[in-house]
Amino acid sequence: MTKWQSLTAAVTLGAIAIGAVTTFNQPSYAQSATFFCGVSDGIPTTFANTSRGTVQVVKWTSEFFTDSGYTPERRCQEVSSRFQRHRDRGQLNFLTAGYLNGQPAICAGNSSPPCTSEKLLFTLKPGSDAAARIQQIFNISVGASNAPLLESADRNSSATVDFNRFLEGARVVQPSGSAPNPALNSQPAAAPTRPQPNIEPSNGGGW
Repeated sequence: MTKWQSLTAAVTLGAIAIGAVTTFNQPSYAQSATFFCGVSDGIPTTFANTSRGTVQVVKWTSEFFTDSGYTPERRCQEVSSRFQRHRDRGQLNFLTAGYLNGQPAICAGNSSPPCTSEKLLFTLKPGSDAAARIQQIFNISVGASNAPLLESADRNSSATVDFNRFLEGARVVQPSGSAPNPALNSQPAAAPTRPQPNIEPSNGGGW
């Protein structure tokens, strides 16, 4: 090997090493975040504590499943726990909108199939367009230069969100309080009168 070839090889290996270190040191907001249910403007809200501060993930305003016992407060508590559980499993770098048992749903991860019961975060109202709803929930403007939406397709397909980019760009907020825990309420939940595929959110902006 000539001196020039040795120098070229050394430079190449150095560049690879630097690239590996850079990749390793890139922050994973999703995997270092902790999730909890709090209150924003009087509305139960799922928040994430990140290295940047506390950011809002989903505001829960829909009353669609209340007749089945799934009030906004209960959905907030249960889904916040699911976010944390999937984070603990290392599955929150991406979120996928798809269909589970024929119902629109938001799931952790971006593998195929996009939604399984093990990866479920929450389902949406029957008939919802999952790909469109994930954009609304996380306030994603299609075509924006910093939008974390990776892909979207037709009504029967899916859309995937880079959740790290979402958390990196989300505005830091100050929760106004803690949401009441429905489990502490001594009153029994109403008997289900609708299918309860679990938890329909408003979009992240209070829609």
